[in-house]
Amino acid sequence: MTGLTVFDDIALRLRNLTTEQLDASKGDPGALPGAFKIRLAKSRGFQKGAGTLVERRYADRGYQIPGQSEDPNLFTFVAYDEGKLVGTVSIRLDSENGLSADSLYRGEIDDLRNAGCKVCEFTRLAVDVKAVSKPVLAGLFHTAYLYASEVRGFNFAVIEVNPRHVAFYSKALGFEPIGPERMNTRVQAPAVLLCVPFENIAGALRKYAGDPEAPAKSRSLFPYGFPQDEESGILKRLLELEVVRAGAKPSGQRTR
Repeated sequence: MTGLTVFDDIALRLRNLTTEQLDASKGDPGALPGAFKIRLAKSRGFQKGAGTLVERRYADRGYQIPGQSEDPNLFTFVAYDEGKLVGTVSIRLDSENGLSADSLYRGEIDDLRNAGCKVCEFTRLAVDVKAVSKPVLAGLFHTAYLYASEVRGFNFAVIEVNPRHVAFYSKALGFEPIGPERMNTRVQAPAVLLCVPFENIAGALRKYAGDPEAPAKSRSLFPYGFPQDEESGILKRLLELEVVRAGAKPSGQRTR
């Protein structure tokens, strides 16, 4: 309906729906039972919703809420489950303005740049812990990865996390620490810089995504990522949105 939907689980939702359920949706497929939708938060309404979720989750953890200014290199994705906003993550692409993580870890990130890495950062991750599921969280990261890697041609990601969360990101997505613990004054909390090459993410998705027995083999989020046929459709949609956004053929597309 918005033209900004990246993934929409229509086939699953429409299976076995009653006439009453279809009528209750009032024409909005995102409100149907079982709906799982990922959108690019381009409009003010979606951006405001994502910002509100970030603020609520930061406040719950006792963090200072970081300021947010207009940034043409920041792209936000939001996930809805049965019409409810349950998660958001943003990707900031490196540019002449740098990354937010440069304020604490400029030396470490410059080492990556000098080694030829095209670096982006995952930032402003927030999920509704009472509603989010592993497929929703995996879908958010998978979509953000596809946009940064396959559409925009970046090959390395960094993320600043609280030291308590290092183990989660390591197990769930293969991030590894490359910077010592430092105080992040933007949120008034300690931080550690983690990184992951996108080729590692691509390899893990090829190995685990779409395999029904994969959760027993890996404790990561990769088994809950999109299988190859769905990934291809999502990438096609991201490329279409990029053409609209940039008014030109997107650069950096690669075939795996």
